[in-house]
Amino acid sequence: MRVLVTGAAGRVGANMVRRLRAAGADVRAMVLPGDPQRAKLDGLDGVEIVEADLGDQSAVDAATRGVTHVVHLAAQLVRGDTPVDRFYDVNAFGTLRLLEGVVKSGGVERFLLASTDGTYRPGDPPLVPLPEDAPQVPADYYGTAKLLGEVILRNHAVQYDIPFAITRFATVLDPAEARRYFRVASVRTMLRRVELGRDSNIWPLFRQNPELAELFDDAVGDAADDVAVGLTGPDGPWSIHLLDVRDAVEGLYLALTVPAATGRAFNITAAEPTTFEDGADVVAELDGVPRLSVRLPLTWRLEMAVDAARDILGYRPRHDFRAMVESAIAAESGGTGATDSFVPARI
Repeated sequence: MRVLVTGAAGRVGANMVRRLRAAGADVRAMVLPGDPQRAKLDGLDGVEIVEADLGDQSAVDAATRGVTHVVHLAAQLVRGDTPVDRFYDVNAFGTLRLLEGVVKSGGVERFLLASTDGTYRPGDPPLVPLPEDAPQVPADYYGTAKLLGEVILRNHAVQYDIPFAITRFATVLDPAEARRYFRVASVRTMLRRVELGRDSNIWPLFRQNPELAELFDDAVGDAADDVAVGLTGPDGPWSIHLLDVRDAVEGLYLALTVPAATGRAFNITAAEPTTFEDGADVVAELDGVPRLSVRLPLTWRLEMAVDAARDILGYRPRHDFRAMVESAIAAESGGTGATDSFVPARI
């Protein structure tokens, strides 16, 4: 198996490269030209690093030549100042260029696209929990671009007989990032996304409640940034599905290699969602910080069903939120609390 991994210097990509090498696969790791994060891949035997921009068809053609499998992870998550057409070009037509490269090189045994829960309109999810056949009407730039990538893949797969699979990730974190979750600073940052207007994947959350950030600030007062904080509303606690990067990689590997995965999409996330109240409890207990609870005028629940991945792929996520934080604390202290290693988001 010779696998092209795009976005190979990213949080999931670098860990996926290592997982593939552990399984004996040869890897071609595609990174952006000049990407400083390619240092994550230094010293790995059996890994060929190639530089290519998803907007450069000739470079993409060269990257796809001679591979048997493609794991397409490369994406731009935040638009920022990027022109809209360039943003869509990276996240949708980059997939098209990879598929065109695959066709020119004679095909592959499987093309795996990493997509997102953002295709389900996370700010106003149509169902709780979200199954793979939930309506996909994202209504934001990133979710729409990724959904276009899914459509392009499905159509090209039919047109050119390309075996494929799709994984839709929940919010992916490495343990150190998880440790910063459910704190005053992280929740404030999330709620201040109201300032982005409709250029945010959760803008519907603020449609009827534009004052959420102000209500939160009033409730927490002068509490320190690292204080643990839970959120609740009239229908119970807020909740979100989180995904440890190690489980993300295992879900990807299964979707790439299990024969029954062909032609299907799979939600990949933790076994259970984490409520903001439970997350705050974990942070307060394990890091010994004060804990607050804030009541807001609505309840937000972003949860995904994982039945298909469990039943068809044999996916068994091993890291809940508590396990992520414990791994981060163990890594900081030089211990070996993690059940397996991971490449941090930044090195």
